[in-house]
Amino acid sequence: MTMRLILLLVSSLSTLATAGERIVLDADDEYPPYSYMENGQFKGLYVELIKRAAALLAPQYELELNPVPWKRGLHNLETGQSLGLVGAYRHKARTFISPYSIPFNREVVALFCTEQVMNKSPRNFPADFAGLTIGVNLGFALGERMSSATKEQTFTVRESKGNEANLIKLQAGEIDCYANDRLAVYHSLNQLRHKQQQNNFKQFSGFRLNQAQEISTEDAMIGYSESHASSSKDDFIEQMNKALAQLQKDGVIDALVAKSIEPGQPARAN
Repeated sequence: MTMRLILLLVSSLSTLATAGERIVLDADDEYPPYSYMENGQFKGLYVELIKRAAALLAPQYELELNPVPWKRGLHNLETGQSLGLVGAYRHKARTFISPYSIPFNREVVALFCTEQVMNKSPRNFPADFAGLTIGVNLGFALGERMSSATKEQTFTVRESKGNEANLIKLQAGEIDCYANDRLAVYHSLNQLRHKQQQNNFKQFSGFRLNQAQEISTEDAMIGYSESHASSSKDDFIEQMNKALAQLQKDGVIDALVAKSIEPGQPARAN
């Protein structure tokens, strides 16, 4: 059964109001620290952001957030099964997404590589990474530079589900590099170390992240399904944009980003 988290915040003054229209948005269930399942709870920076937006949209709209694997979220958009997907990047190949919300966060996509690769002092992307195997998350938007290099077969891209799976492969040398949002990679490495300390494992005790390149900066948005049928779609998108703009103005988004950086977790690469 699909797990869903209702994020409508109802104040004491609105409890007598007629329930608003139910709106469902999908979000990645394995993209910490932005959105992820942990101990049966859906949490993360973007989950909290949507919760704050839900409070501003109530009681007109009853907002529900549905945790799904990222590729399923894209499929749901393409088939019109869901109205929107939280955390989407603008990608010209995804013609089924239209429109996008206003940007609510800028993610830095970085390339982390093994010591063996770093010893060759790679500086020019993609030429210095020719012939390597680069891990990415399933459905990850590669960005223009990586997409072009992938089409030209400069290197091989290998997909895995989730940050932890790719970090384990990077540590084991099964992939040469890993491309993903920088903050998400650091967060996931901290989580892995914490889990392994609890179980007295030392796989990651001496492992450190080596950032080889900043590949791109990507604006995170809500991507809306072009084919989703809803009479209130246009109004909801307008109201959601207003809510996101208000949260930006109030500094809520910056505060959530700062909060997501755990003690000992660098905001920037080594």
